[in-house]
Amino acid sequence: MTKFYKFTLLFLLFALISGAASAMVEMKSDKNDQRKGLKVTSFLDYPPFGEVVTSEYSLPKMQTIYNKFIEDYAKDNHYDLSYIINKPYKNLVMDILRGEIDLILGIYYDTSIYNGIEYVYPSILNNPMSAVMLPNRIGEVHKMDDLKNLKGGMDSREHLADYVTKAMKNYNVVYTDNSEELYRKLFTGEIDYVFTSYYYGIVQTSRLGIRRQVSFSKQSLWDMPLFIGVSKTAHYRKSLFSTLSKMLQNPKYKEDLQKHLIETIQNVERKNIGVVPPAFIKK
Repeated sequence: MTKFYKFTLLFLLFALISGAASAMVEMKSDKNDQRKGLKVTSFLDYPPFGEVVTSEYSLPKMQTIYNKFIEDYAKDNHYDLSYIINKPYKNLVMDILRGEIDLILGIYYDTSIYNGIEYVYPSILNNPMSAVMLPNRIGEVHKMDDLKNLKGGMDSREHLADYVTKAMKNYNVVYTDNSEELYRKLFTGEIDYVFTSYYYGIVQTSRLGIRRQVSFSKQSLWDMPLFIGVSKTAHYRKSLFSTLSKMLQNPKYKEDLQKHLIETIQNVERKNIGVVPPAFIKK
């Protein structure tokens, strides 16, 4: 009987140890399979770099030129991606600083609103500034100084780098927060040109139906490289910074993103070909 009890005791002990080990393996496996949350935001009203779009019978959706890039990144690095768009842009930037949002897509270097956000290098997108004029006047501008003798206008909803905002103080520029009103002033002669970032200008003139009635300066006036920003208080800051930096250094992603940007702009132009222009356009 003694041998039987000893055998039974050893069997039970072995079963307990095996069960505990199995449970530990299962818990470890579950832990490794858990996906990490990744909260991301961007411009809310600055197409094609960032815009909140609401289709009929659907919830608002973030549409940014970075969509495919960041979604591929999240998938490859096992993040559950969510776009945060429920606050004004300045409030979202503050949430980045507090670590409530992990990434912001598209920020300008050395610009005060982004102080305290970590820049991921290199930049793989550029947002150049251009002058838009009526075709019969575009030949008047050969260099930047030529604009100083003219009256300009600008959409106050543009997002600019601080050095561009500072430089523009040397020009006679009026601001409006309405694209149609801005270009009305151009066509009626109240202003001589429009300062605009090139891609935003293409989107706005296309949507107004006046893309073919205006000319953009052949050379960019200022270049504004766009960066991805990481919250310094993000839970996975080190991992985010290193993996994103490695991804951005791969020429393939720069080529893909720039190709996507061009295709997006071309699609906007094609989509708006039949748009009836405002009444200020002379027939």
